[in-house]
Amino acid sequence: MNKSTEKVTLFPGMAGVTRDMVSKMRAEGVELFSVDMMVTQKCNFRCIYCYADGAPERTKQLTMEEAKSIVCDCVGMGVRVVNMQGGEPLIWHPPDWKGKKGEALFHLITYVKESFEKRDLPVNIVSFTDVAIITKEKAKRLIDSSVSLCCKLDSLNEATQDRLLGREGGARKIMQGFQNLMEVGYGKSDAPPLSTNTVVTAINYNDVPEVFRWSRSHSFRPFVIPVHVHGRAKDYSSSMLSGKSGGTTLDSGDIKKLFEKLAEIDGKEFGIHWKAESPWVENKACSRHLGGVHVRADGIVVPCSEAPDYWALGDIRASSLRDMVFSPKVKKFREIYSQLHESTKCSPTRCPLSAENRCYGCRTRAYDDSGFVENSGFDPARLDPEAFFAGDPACWRIA
Repeated sequence: MNKSTEKVTLFPGMAGVTRDMVSKMRAEGVELFSVDMMVTQKCNFRCIYCYADGAPERTKQLTMEEAKSIVCDCVGMGVRVVNMQGGEPLIWHPPDWKGKKGEALFHLITYVKESFEKRDLPVNIVSFTDVAIITKEKAKRLIDSSVSLCCKLDSLNEATQDRLLGREGGARKIMQGFQNLMEVGYGKSDAPPLSTNTVVTAINYNDVPEVFRWSRSHSFRPFVIPVHVHGRAKDYSSSMLSGKSGGTTLDSGDIKKLFEKLAEIDGKEFGIHWKAESPWVENKACSRHLGGVHVRADGIVVPCSEAPDYWALGDIRASSLRDMVFSPKVKKFREIYSQLHESTKCSPTRCPLSAENRCYGCRTRAYDDSGFVENSGFDPARLDPEAFFAGDPACWRIA
């Protein structure tokens, strides 16, 4: 395996990397490019759209031993991006961790850095966070460890943000966390990249342009994702996204207008020029399926964070991550994924972006949309795992 030391152009909100970089690494023999670890399902918030159904009372989590075993497999396979997620990873406290509360994530970050350094291998460390519990001390430790961040921010309106968080006063804590991050240097040209992660629902739809503008003005990378009707979002489906119902849900026409507005803001105000061709900022589509996996807090490995159990690749509590990645099941999955159903709008035979390997839409949104009935709302019993390869309801390109 050719261990390239070329710096990765990192986009923390989309499994780390652009498709051209994934293709380059695959050509060099890197079988697994990025690994997401949901170290804990526990969270300080209870967001109404949370795909992981995170909440303060959740107990599923990886042990420190399991997390370190995953890291060792990552080193052996030349993984370039190690991503810690939750829940809220900063409150992870596994049963086999005897250190101080709030220190487990920092211990794992150090372990990742030292493990890759021993083999003289490059690595990019990423953490998703809701920002609210990031103190100045935590912010300093994160930037000193060169951790790239993907940070929650759905609205600058406190009432709206609190409503989405499921907790009053959460918005103020988030903005204080951002202030702490900026004071230590995040947003500066020599700092690790920081993305704001904005989930688009009918509730905050009109607020997204201001969040986007705020992010750009602080030199953060805005990552705007039309919501997945997954996890807790199923209970609030009437405020989410569907390709089958006009009602109060968002549809592809709404998403088109939003991304055209974001492209306009970028061009006129920030000199960043792109045409809204797909529901991804700067048309930088998700790259997870090309070379990444997600390890859930229960040990189940899936192709992306919201993939249904039907497409699970294995369980780290039964076999090693390496064995799963090199299994025929993963190879077959990626072959199917890359072809998609010929009859869908995301098929490379119908969409030039797909044919040019620039976008395959979002597989999770396609799966989730199968639960909607035309003009009748959402019915989880109708969810079809085969729809994982259907058309992305957020895309407006093809009817």
